[in-house]
Amino acid sequence: MTKKMKNPKLPTRQNPWGLSKTAGQAVSAKPATVKYIEFNITGRCQAGCITCPSPAAYPDEKSVKTEAELRAELELFKSYFSKLKRFGMEFVTIYGREPTLWDREAAGPNKFLIELLEWLSKELKVRVCLATSGISLDESVLKVLFDNRGVLFMKDWGGRESIKKLIRYKQAYPQIRKSWSLVKKLSKGYKKTRVVAEFLYTGINRGDLPAFWRNCLKNGFLPFVEVPVIKGSCVKNYKHLDIRPEQYVRDIYKLSLLNLSWRYGLSRRQAAGSRIWQPPFGSIFPSPCDKLTWGKGLFLERNGNLNFCCGVDRRIGNINDPGILRKLRKSILLKRARQAYENLEGFCAGCDYSRKFRICYGCRGNGYTYPGKSRRAFAQDPLCFGRLALAQAREGKLDTLLSENHREKIFSCFKR
Repeated sequence: MTKKMKNPKLPTRQNPWGLSKTAGQAVSAKPATVKYIEFNITGRCQAGCITCPSPAAYPDEKSVKTEAELRAELELFKSYFSKLKRFGMEFVTIYGREPTLWDREAAGPNKFLIELLEWLSKELKVRVCLATSGISLDESVLKVLFDNRGVLFMKDWGGRESIKKLIRYKQAYPQIRKSWSLVKKLSKGYKKTRVVAEFLYTGINRGDLPAFWRNCLKNGFLPFVEVPVIKGSCVKNYKHLDIRPEQYVRDIYKLSLLNLSWRYGLSRRQAAGSRIWQPPFGSIFPSPCDKLTWGKGLFLERNGNLNFCCGVDRRIGNINDPGILRKLRKSILLKRARQAYENLEGFCAGCDYSRKFRICYGCRGNGYTYPGKSRRAFAQDPLCFGRLALAQAREGKLDTLLSENHREKIFSCFKR
């Protein structure tokens, strides 16, 4: 027996493709200059991921720090956030390369990171997300995060063999699995724990994708699948990632059917022929980040520099610049970002998800970094599922994979 099917609605900002809560939905509708901040707290990392988009290190960051130096850094970062709070900040994601290594010289495990998490949550009263690889996650950090309604954003790279090829650190696999066991155990004690599991899709680990998705749904985690942004060390390693457009479309389509089966209790055959299927959109899956428009986001470096986003190296200014608030309000680039749907180019300007539904503007990092002549902040996303699927459908390459109904939805939603 299958579950009774609900009457499906068109995708909206609140419910894109059956899953809610984009990054933009983490903030309120209040007017503000900046609501969402992604903060690169450190250049330290032990992983050595071949997909890493970040610089190898920050020139100003010492290889070994004292407690006094860590305290000074903490106070500096607090000054950044205090100013951004006055600009309207409501949500902070703490990145690194690996944020749990920022204060590795502290006397207690992540002493200063824990203090920062508590200060942001209790004193500034902003929501906090911690983005980590899971290689060095400590239980004390996790408890503080969950106690303060924080969000954990952690990578799941797939199986042992995939991780061996994607991550140079030899102990990565057992430590990541240990961290996920800890997350599963600890999250059960919280009624509203929010855990987002990230899977970075490549040709190396694509076979692990269905198992990853099932595991997320089984444990109540929000699955998040994306493709690498071609920056940093990822540039020289991109060919090894073996991301093939035809295989990518097939993998994401099969994943969409799996998601449909879980939502409605359908068999694979029923999902493949269902009229409620919605084609996935963008190269960020299953929902758009929404951080530039609704979220009014910025990317903050540890030296105070403010950038367009983590995938686009377009500096807006420095948080300590005189008149930085006026500079942010006057920035032509930011004005265009806040109205991204009106400024999109190429394919992204014409599909229903941007032009009609206004819930996806593709990945700006991909538009800015992927090889090609049209690399710009608002260029079309080369890894958009819809763009690739439409091209293949027009050539008849999806005739044996997609039902006629699903092919028609591809043609309908992605018209260009």
